[in-house]
Amino acid sequence: MHTFHKRHPWIVSFASALVFLAVALVGTPLGNRIESLAHLPVNSGILIQQFLLVLVSALAVMLFGGWREAGFDKPFQRKAFLVACPLLIGPIFLLFYSGIAATTPLQISMLIVFTAMIGFAEEALCRGLMVQAFLPRGIMPAALFSSLIFGSMHLIQIFYGMSIGMALLYALYAALLGFGFAAPYLRSGGALWPLITVHALFDLLGKLGHGWGAQAQPTSSFEVLVRLVLAILVGVYGVWLLRRNVPMAPLTKVTVGTS
Repeated sequence: MHTFHKRHPWIVSFASALVFLAVALVGTPLGNRIESLAHLPVNSGILIQQFLLVLVSALAVMLFGGWREAGFDKPFQRKAFLVACPLLIGPIFLLFYSGIAATTPLQISMLIVFTAMIGFAEEALCRGLMVQAFLPRGIMPAALFSSLIFGSMHLIQIFYGMSIGMALLYALYAALLGFGFAAPYLRSGGALWPLITVHALFDLLGKLGHGWGAQAQPTSSFEVLVRLVLAILVGVYGVWLLRRNVPMAPLTKVTVGTS
C-alpha cells in the first residue's frame, strides 16, 4: 500500500477525496445532532465534523506513503514558513474589507481549534498524500494535478446551498490556492508543518471576517473579483517558486513502475 498511490495516483487521490467529502456531508448533521443532544456551545457540531475529517486524512496518510513521506517527520522550517506567508496577503486584505464577525472569546477560541484542524486535514490529504502520489510524474504535474482535485473538492459547497455558478468559481479559486500551497511544500523538500500553519492562519483570517459560514463565501461581486485576482496572483507566485532553479531543500522524486 505504501507505493500503490504512486502507481495509481488518480485512483487514490479521487477515492480519498470522495471519502473525505462523504464524511464531511455525513459529519455535518451528525455533529449538529450531538451538539443539540449534549447541549454543547453553538458551532460545536462543526468542530465534531472537522475532527472526523482529521481522522480520515490521518488514516489516508497512514495507508498510503506514511507520515514520513508526507513530511510530518520534518521539523518546522522557518524559511519554508516565510516562503508560504505571501499566501496570507489575500485574507488579511479581505479581513480589513469585511471587518471581524467573530467577537466572543469562546467563538474565537473555537475558530482557532477549528481552523487548526482544517489546516491539518486538508494539507495532510492534498499535499502530504496527493502531491506525493503524483510526484513521480514530475514536480509541476504533482502541483497541478493535486490542486485540480483540491479545487474540485470545494464543489461540495453546492450541497450547502451555494449556486452552481458560484461553486464553480469557488472551485477555481480553491484550485489556484491549492497550487499556491503545493509550491512551497515542494520547494521545501516536503516540509508539511509550515503549510499546515499557514493554511490554518489563512482560514482563521477568513472566518474571523465571515463567521462560521464557508470561509470563501463572498458577500458582494466586488469581493468575488478581488478573491479571484488574489488567487490568480497566488497561482503565479506558485509557478515562480517551482520554476526557480535551486530548491530550498532536496526533494526525493521516486520513479515507480506500473506493474
